[in-house]
This record gives sequence, structure tokens and C-alpha cells, in this order.
Amino acid sequence: MTALQSYSRFTSTNPNLDFSFLYPSDWAVREVQGKEYDEVFIRGPRNEEDTYNLSIIVRVIPANSKLDTLVMNYVERNKHFSNFREISRATGSLADTEAAEIEVGYTIPLPINSVNAKETLVIERIIFLEHGDRLYEIAYKGVARDYHRYLEAFRNVARTFEFSEPDEQQAYRSMVISTPSYAVRERPADYNSGEHKS
Repeated sequence: MTALQSYSRFTSTNPNLDFSFLYPSDWAVREVQGKEYDEVFIRGPRNEEDTYNLSIIVRVIPANSKLDTLVMNYVERNKHFSNFREISRATGSLADTEAAEIEVGYTIPLPINSVNAKETLVIERIIFLEHGDRLYEIAYKGVARDYHRYLEAFRNVARTFEFSEPDEQQAYRSMVISTPSYAVRERPADYNSGEHKS
């Protein structure tokens, strides 16, 4: 990817897709509504062998697990792939909320369902975060060569990912005068100067 890559901002009218982020303008975007999830599927370029598309997926599901459980479940679901290995794991924060990230590699036969398929290394990185009563997954996947070549596109999605504020919350916040945090933490005795006697 060149330094001149242009980006577009993703937003949606679907209330479950309550976030925005920047993605490469020439990548195709599609919103998907499943029975148990909503997602944004962003299709990137095909690999040189024309067997696989790079992709970024942002999925929203109801919250029913903790972040560390999500990571463990993800590993359990995917360790059946050939040559599966965990590359890295980290915890931190994204969009002002706690997050967990895992990166894995495995091989799959490409092209899929072809008699001439050959085992090809795929790398996947996924960020899990919880916001309100929902869990969010930001996943990036591609064949090894393309994965590293376009990694900056995924990093840009993560860097610019932010949750939308409901209109009524924004209106409410604009009317509230915030209290300095030190006033909340101090005890009443801290306000006595020692000169006043009752």
C-alpha cells in the first residue's frame, strides 16, 4: 500500500453497527445481518494467485462472555486448521474500552474446493472488545504475503475505530456541568481551613 492510499469513513443507519472507522476507499464494503450477529464485511484485494481475498470484518454479537473466554473459545474453534499456531496475544484498550487481541497462523487448501488446491499460509488477527451489552470483533485475515503488505489498513481501522454517541446522550451531556474529579475524592475535612470555629 502506498502513502497516497485514500480512506473512507464507515458509518451505518443500522443501530447495531454503532461505530465508525476509516477503511481503504477502493475496498468493497457490505453490511450483513445474521440471526445472532450484525457485521461489516470489507473485501480487500485478491492475492497474486487469484485464490483468496484479503478481508476485514467487524462483527457485533450480544455479550455473554468475558474477553479472556472469547480468546480461549476462538483458539478452540480454530485449532483444527492445519499447522495452527498462536503468534501473539495481548490485552489493552481500544476506543476507551478494555480489549484483547490475538494473532494466529494456519494453512488451508487454496483455491477452496479445487482439486489443484495447495496448502497456503493464512494469518489472522482479531481484536475483541466489550461495549455496553455487546461484544465486538475486529478481524483481519489474508494469505501471509498480503497480510503483511496491507497490515497498515487494519491498523488504521483499529486506530480510527470509535463508538457513536446516541443523540439523546449527546444532548444530555451538553447540558451537564461536569464536577472536577478532585472535589469528589476529597473528604469534607479537607475543606476546613482551621480558622473557622463553631
